[in-house]
Amino acid sequence: MLDLNDLRLFVHIVEHQGILRAGRALQLPKSTMSRRLAALEEQLKARLVIRSGDEFRLTAAGEEAYRLGLAMVEAAQHAEDRLMRSTDAISGRVSINVSPLLASSLGLYIAAMTQAHPGLDLVVDVADRVLDQTSDTSDLYLYAHHWPLRDSPLIQRRICRNPLLLVASPDVAARVAGAPGPASLDFPDVFVHGLDAGTASWSFQSEAGEAEILSCTPRLTTTNVEVLLSLALSGAGLVLLPEFAARTAVREGALVPVIPGWVGPALTMTLLSPPRRLMNTTLRRVADELGAYVKTVILQGNQPVPNPGWGVLKPGRVHFMELSSASPSEGLRADESGVATLTLAESEIAMRPFLKAFGVAAMTVTTAISLPAAAEDAPGPLVLYTNDFEGVITERFEADTGRQIDVVQMSGGEILARIAAEAANPQWDVLIFNGSYSFKMLDGQNQLLRGVEPANIGNLNETGRTYLPENRSWFPIGMAASCVMLYRTDRIGNPPAKFSDLADSRFNGKFGMADPAIAAPAYPCVAEFFHSLGKDNAEAYFTSLFDNGMRVFRTNGPVGRAIVSGELDLALITSQVAYSLKAAGEAPVEVVWPEEGAPGVVRGVGIQASTKRSEAARTFVEWLLKPETQTYLSQAAAADGLFEPTVEGATRRADGPAEGAVYRVAPDDFSVANEAEIKTWFADRALQ
Repeated sequence: MLDLNDLRLFVHIVEHQGILRAGRALQLPKSTMSRRLAALEEQLKARLVIRSGDEFRLTAAGEEAYRLGLAMVEAAQHAEDRLMRSTDAISGRVSINVSPLLASSLGLYIAAMTQAHPGLDLVVDVADRVLDQTSDTSDLYLYAHHWPLRDSPLIQRRICRNPLLLVASPDVAARVAGAPGPASLDFPDVFVHGLDAGTASWSFQSEAGEAEILSCTPRLTTTNVEVLLSLALSGAGLVLLPEFAARTAVREGALVPVIPGWVGPALTMTLLSPPRRLMNTTLRRVADELGAYVKTVILQGNQPVPNPGWGVLKPGRVHFMELSSASPSEGLRADESGVATLTLAESEIAMRPFLKAFGVAAMTVTTAISLPAAAEDAPGPLVLYTNDFEGVITERFEADTGRQIDVVQMSGGEILARIAAEAANPQWDVLIFNGSYSFKMLDGQNQLLRGVEPANIGNLNETGRTYLPENRSWFPIGMAASCVMLYRTDRIGNPPAKFSDLADSRFNGKFGMADPAIAAPAYPCVAEFFHSLGKDNAEAYFTSLFDNGMRVFRTNGPVGRAIVSGELDLALITSQVAYSLKAAGEAPVEVVWPEEGAPGVVRGVGIQASTKRSEAARTFVEWLLKPETQTYLSQAAAADGLFEPTVEGATRRADGPAEGAVYRVAPDDFSVANEAEIKTWFADRALQ
């Protein structure tokens, strides 16, 4: 019989992305972890993990073992929770790593939590640490960032956003008065919030929707907002820092916006935590309360924490940029301080028992919007699993609908593994996924709610109607190319014109692609070749690519970074990443879209079959089928926004594929039926 302890250890190895890190978490020697993994592979007569340097990925057999192992761990955890309910007291020690921007605001939260739970101890480390797979020691990470976070096994929960604001003392601001926009600023002393000292340009937006780039060489780059505020108040120069940090000084007149009505890139507040099934009651409570508290502080100042089961708070202050109003629009306006703002939709709020420690009375909101049929839903926010749009959904959806949502972002492979593990006790309500074949698979497993009829289903355009399933178990919300060819123009003078050209010896060892077993869009790319060419010809084609030195990366993100760094000259990569890199201008690149078309991937949204928040879930689907929403997503999300809309009236991005581009999408039935065989063959061939 299979040793279930070995299977449990294997799950931890995958969750922690390595033997060393898993051993540290479990307080077991690396040798023990390695020996137990080898024993499991011997029992299963299959290689489960591929390790090469810093790279860690699963084989097809490993992916299957991981899914089954997750289900086993989930069942064991459920049994333990049922048998140990008496130990649900909030107690013990929780360590939190907090960005400096947010640390000074946590006093009330810490006081309330420790007073409400005498057995709870908190350890707060204030630093903007770069999360490392082998050295992180905190239970929770609360980041304020406008740079991408590294991949990690932790779950990223996007809380809210706050724009960067260019401010200065009144005297310094007067020296650049009259500048029409950020692009025209010419000032020697600029100090910026950030981690990357090499950054020399920032995107700004005006209240009229205009966009300009501020280009300069900063005298200082730091995430220490106290230093930046000190520099601004002392008149040292122009300072680009989070609006939240400058809010009080701007309100009091000690600092002023350098160019009224303009705001910089948005800073994202993100809470990183272990998967919920691996969190005990104490850690869950601390994480939930921390996220809710920070969201309220950023959007409102120090006000009571809202009940996640209710609506969205109306801001009591106007010194922040928001993403929506009661009627969806992108318009911004400047208040008397010159900061571009927009008013959120209003809703009632409720006090949580946690707030009694604050000694604050319940707040009253003069105007409220109704929440349709909310009483029929279970309390708490709608839970979204997604591999797209994770940073731009929360505020806009909550403002447009008055409902709250928790956005859980993972890679495509991680999402499917998580859903499989939670099959007996799903933790998600709605799913956004880039790959229609996966919805077909989930529907076949009775994971999706069928027969859903959104009130605005008539909004679907020809693309949307083409891929809409008859049983209404999911709905198309976008389409893109799962792979096009992207090449560096400074290194390749004679680029490929069609996909078969990649086997040419002039590209030997110079190109790569994402792993179809991990990256959600990569499998539709490979599947389309197997469908259009047939199995034998497709295997021969990819064999010719491997023989020509094709490299395989975990996801499309690393492939794009390899192009920019010069590690690769050419890549098979999603159209979203390809056109984003072209627009960014960090490297001279061009996109090749073959005349015969590019493999396509359809992005969709579906509802969990047994969700207890069906009304909120239906509202979410209808929200995604609005032209205003799809237009917003295309503009607000960088790479993810480069998609073909599926509803009439939505505006597509001008910097994406040409109008009328040809997409080739393998039938979902074919992709589902042949997935295991294709992924196994690809993984085996990549190892040869």
